[in-house]
Amino acid sequence: MGTRDGMTSGARHRRRPRGLLAALAVASLLAGCVVVGDRGDPGAARTSPGAAHEVPLRVVEQGGRTLAFVPVSVEGQGPFSFALDTGASTSVVDDDVADRVGLDRTGERRSVSGILGTDEVPVARVDRWRVGDVRLEPGEVTVIDLGPHRQGGLQGLLGSDVLSDFGSIGVDYDDGVLTVPAP
Repeated sequence: MGTRDGMTSGARHRRRPRGLLAALAVASLLAGCVVVGDRGDPGAARTSPGAAHEVPLRVVEQGGRTLAFVPVSVEGQGPFSFALDTGASTSVVDDDVADRVGLDRTGERRSVSGILGTDEVPVARVDRWRVGDVRLEPGEVTVIDLGPHRQGGLQGLLGSDVLSDFGSIGVDYDDGVLTVPAP
């Protein structure tokens, strides 16, 4: 079993309006974060033939809330630190990460809602991405300026649009492992 260590967590396109409402919603999640579990190499995944894939999970506590971060590679670059967010209907990539890896915006804008209201944000296409060593299906993500939340390590959210593709997942907060079924 892992122990809670109490460590502190430590220009293709010009920026569009900041997606302020979405960023403010993320801010409420990240204020006062503290790492409570970390499992070795953030890009590694463990598998057994015919068994589920295990992806390392970094668990962060903040004032009674718990966040789980996984390593996500986008277009062959990274890994980047994405929070698991089963309550998010769409996955999110920080605009700096999207620009760095060369994600092309589709021209579509999607409405995102947070505790302070709704905003329209750009959409980008991701052709190749992975959580740990597990390949994810190509798809679309919303691109949001996560701004000050980057210093907490947040570079994106892995939402239910992607997680539901697995049918079921396991999140072991004590041992710091995300488990997804083998294909």
